[in-house]
Amino acid sequence: MPTYTDEGIVLRRVDYGDADRILTVLTRDHGKIGVIARSVRRPQSRLGSRTDLFTRSRMQLARGRGELDVLTQAEPVNVPAPQGARRMACAALCAELTDRVLEGHHPDAETFELVGQALRDCADPERDPRAAVVWFGRRMIDRLGYAPQLHDCAGCGATLVEEPARFSASGGGLLCPTCAPDDPASIECSVRAIKVLRAAASGDADLWHRLRLDAPTLSTVDHIVEAELAFHLDRRLRSFDVLRAIEGGNGAALSLD
Repeated sequence: MPTYTDEGIVLRRVDYGDADRILTVLTRDHGKIGVIARSVRRPQSRLGSRTDLFTRSRMQLARGRGELDVLTQAEPVNVPAPQGARRMACAALCAELTDRVLEGHHPDAETFELVGQALRDCADPERDPRAAVVWFGRRMIDRLGYAPQLHDCAGCGATLVEEPARFSASGGGLLCPTCAPDDPASIECSVRAIKVLRAAASGDADLWHRLRLDAPTLSTVDHIVEAELAFHLDRRLRSFDVLRAIEGGNGAALSLD
């Protein structure tokens, strides 16, 4: 079988048979691909730890006869892994969103780096991992073509003044006090939360990393991104449920695989 080498990030894994794993891998040069890693669950396997979730490695792969390529070698890239249930849940959310949005075999080096940076941010002990989720979710929503209206009312088009407003995922952005009752599911936003939403929408990664977000503001923008994703993807990402359960103290029995 012909072989090739590419850098990949494990987004999802499923145990298969007695010792194999089937992986969903985002690669730099080949896009999202399906991979079978044979015998990696055996204790003596050198590849076992290199098929863990969110692992980034330089992979050697063989073209399979079906839809799955075969992992033959993997050398890990020195990237910190998220530690703790909450950081793992945030990383899983980024991975699930990537898997949900991207089609197979469509390489995009910019998206590959975006995913890699999001997972590094989830592992950063100096930052709240939900900030990584907000930034990554915002970028992926933009890539889907659904940038929200944040300066004018999404309902009537009036210029928004500097005062609290409500965000409507179905309406496509912020609503003025007159239009806000039109969407009972809209989310209340403080002036600070609105400024943070605009900073996230600017696409300025350096600015975003300089922000120090208080818990109430981060909670608001986090829930806004969650609502946007549920609306635009027409489904709720399972990892949000895992994250909310962990934050509520009930996540011990929930699996991230």
